Amino acid sequence: MQKKVISLTTLLALLLLHASTLAGPPAGTWTLGVRMGLFTNSEDDIEFSSGESQVTLFANKTNFYLEGFVNYYFTSYFAAVGNFGTYSKGDIRYDGYVVGYGNASFLGSASIFPVQLGARLSPFTNQFPLKAKPYFEGGGALVIGRETVAGAYYDPFLGQFTDGTLNTETDWTWWFGGGAEIPLSPKIHIDLMGKYISNQFSGDIAGIQDFTGFQASIGVSYHYLK
Repeated sequence: MQKKVISLTTLLALLLLHASTLAGPPAGTWTLGVRMGLFTNSEDDIEFSSGESQVTLFANKTNFYLEGFVNYYFTSYFAAVGNFGTYSKGDIRYDGYVVGYGNASFLGSASIFPVQLGARLSPFTNQFPLKAKPYFEGGGALVIGRETVAGAYYDPFLGQFTDGTLNTETDWTWWFGGGAEIPLSPKIHIDLMGKYISNQFSGDIAGIQDFTGFQASIGVSYHYLK
């Protein structure tokens, strides 16, 4: 009987030791960081007309993406995450009749701003090369799209534009992804991530409705340990 108790105690100790090596910082840890990378989707150059006006979008399928993020760890395996991103889809040229200008052209841009909330799961041990700690993330998002031009203004009679904002669209949607953290120190980590973002507006931003695509990024994070 005593041997069985010792064996169970030993097994419990080994399980606790194994749990201490699981990926993720201690409960109560805050993580702040920034990622930079590329976002790509299937849309390319679009040209369309609206009444007497015409907007031309000179777009690329792949664009530079910038994202800030914050995580809060409830346990060493599970965290709440918030990601706040931005990228420019391309340059806009707006051609139309504007009071005081006549036929005029204005330059601007089509920009997308994803705001993502969700959860992170870190189910693996840290026994990986470079002590990398894999994770999975996913959740809901509010994506805001804006097309803007410089120099336009608003005329109440003709319904022209005021501060250069041609149109704003929003989409409540979802996203998921995964990646790995590589610790440089207990508080400073390198963050590698790949992500799929679903995004289709009810209207359009410079002629494009579907901004669904993939993000690949690298970043750095600071862990504020409890």
